[in-house]
Amino acid sequence: MKIKTLIVFALIIVSCQTKQEKKENAKKSIVEQSLDKNADLLLLDSTINAISIGVYHKSKTYIKHYGELDKGKGNKPTDETIYEIASVSKTFAGTLVAQAELEGKLNLEDNIQKYLKKPFPNFEYNGNPIKIKHLITHTSRLPRFLPDIINKIVENPTNDLAFKIHRAENNYSKEKFFSDLALVNLDTIPGTKEGYSSVDTELIAHILENIYGKSYEELIQKKICQKLAMTHTGTVLKENAKHKLANGYLENNVLAPKMISQLWGAGGGMTSTLPDLMKYIKFQLNSKDEVAKKSHQILYQNGNYKIGYYWPIGFDQDLGTYYSHQGGAFGIQNYMFVFPEENLGISVIINQNIKGTSNKLLKVVHGILEDLK
Repeated sequence: MKIKTLIVFALIIVSCQTKQEKKENAKKSIVEQSLDKNADLLLLDSTINAISIGVYHKSKTYIKHYGELDKGKGNKPTDETIYEIASVSKTFAGTLVAQAELEGKLNLEDNIQKYLKKPFPNFEYNGNPIKIKHLITHTSRLPRFLPDIINKIVENPTNDLAFKIHRAENNYSKEKFFSDLALVNLDTIPGTKEGYSSVDTELIAHILENIYGKSYEELIQKKICQKLAMTHTGTVLKENAKHKLANGYLENNVLAPKMISQLWGAGGGMTSTLPDLMKYIKFQLNSKDEVAKKSHQILYQNGNYKIGYYWPIGFDQDLGTYYSHQGGAFGIQNYMFVFPEENLGISVIINQNIKGTSNKLLKVVHGILEDLK
């Protein structure tokens, strides 16, 4: 009898717990339930430590964090966790260019030589110069990376690739950047063929500095961050905030080096928090903001490939035209998606960068989108 009584009592407890869980889930919105479900599915993968997800949906922001930043430490990411956003930084440069254009400071058809302090006769092909619009659409034909050794490292990857690139970047200067640029030979007419480049983004940052007479970091702060109350975003991480910068991890949970840019940071050197990134998404969805609208205009198209002001542009049958960018630091991966027709935006970040990580992140995004449909 005692055993039967214990079994009945246990069943009652389980039943109560199940009812309580259902009650708690009923209180959660569809978005929150989707975030929990898709994060839990991702964390079943033992190679993934933590994930932070933000969704802007129907004029409301949802932010949730899961897992632990460092295995075994129980340090769950929070709204104060600072992440390297890598190439998502490029969209900030595009936003600044759109604003400069609206202010009459530049024209997309301008030859970039107009904004450089010394001539670069090699910045043309058969008399066809690199224009501003070529820099912001990755059609300038400038190299993917400088110094050139990084291109060679990426082409022939080894297990210590991240550390090799880190050393190359750490010993690089703006002076060397310009001397290397003077040696570049374009392989075709600018504007005719796309070729992803962080070099063109660093160069646009320098051009913006020359136009405004202010540092690129000052421009980011004044024209974007202050406007949007993004208080934890920039190309320069303050000393008193460095302890909040998330560690990133490589294969076998090897601690990755932090990204260090001795250049402008426009190509991939920015850091931010998820709440700040959600403010940026909200701005990108603001149909009344002329800067955001302009930065979404198609400037180059080749087949299905379309790009605006550093924003790759796609189309979804259900969600319409969208803008997205991936950012991959040495040990951090993040994706940002903006769907203006649905007033919907998503930012997902994990602190691993190993083979297949970006596809796992996309699976999370697709899972959320399916749930919201």
